[in-house]
Amino acid sequence: MTPVLLAVELGFLFFLARRCERSAGVPVMMAPVYLFLVWVTAYAILTSVLGARGLYVSEAMLRLYPAFWLQLVTVAVCVLPLVFFAQVRAGMRRIVDVTPLHWFAWFHALRITALGTAAKTASGEFPLYFELLVGLPDLAFGLSALWVAHLLKQERMGARGFLWWNLVGALIIVPSAPVLIQLGLPGPLQVFTALPDARAVMTYPMSIAPMIGVPLFVLVNLWVAWRLWERERISRAAAE
Repeated sequence: MTPVLLAVELGFLFFLARRCERSAGVPVMMAPVYLFLVWVTAYAILTSVLGARGLYVSEAMLRLYPAFWLQLVTVAVCVLPLVFFAQVRAGMRRIVDVTPLHWFAWFHALRITALGTAAKTASGEFPLYFELLVGLPDLAFGLSALWVAHLLKQERMGARGFLWWNLVGALIIVPSAPVLIQLGLPGPLQVFTALPDARAVMTYPMSIAPMIGVPLFVLVNLWVAWRLWERERISRAAAE
């Protein structure tokens, strides 16, 4: 399920960029955004291949306490282009501005696929502690997205409420998930020793989730929250 989920996530982002480009009155060039998404897609393919080759559960990698820093590589790949290229930031702002907010809630409804890890946990293929502390809260957030999308479409939730909801979606994962993964990996810091341990999370194809699939959800949470915060700040300044 994880490769399909990743393809849907990336496809949704490309779709939003294309829709933004075709919308009337777009004041920014979208080519930099397309290049940014191609860059993220290339990284997604690379990290998936590395996972398939067993890098993330190799003895050499486990000695480096990977969960504490490895996902920061993903964050850097996705965030640094936004930091250094104003045109990418402008395009990403514009996408949020022209996209109905309830679409972003529907996007996070994809997190209901956490049902897959619940099923694997029930069959003894996934660590119970990680499912209880991360998987189930993530599933609950995905289910809440259905209700939030309805509220937004009915205009019963404002931008401020949606901003806070997105922050909650990010905090479900960060910083708990990386720490909990590390506490379940073999080594001096391992606390959760029952099998299956956290190597199940870092083994392909499940490795796609911690390395790119889940970070994309979190980054979209923060992207939307950032733009909504900017818009609120601009509105408040204009009112003064």
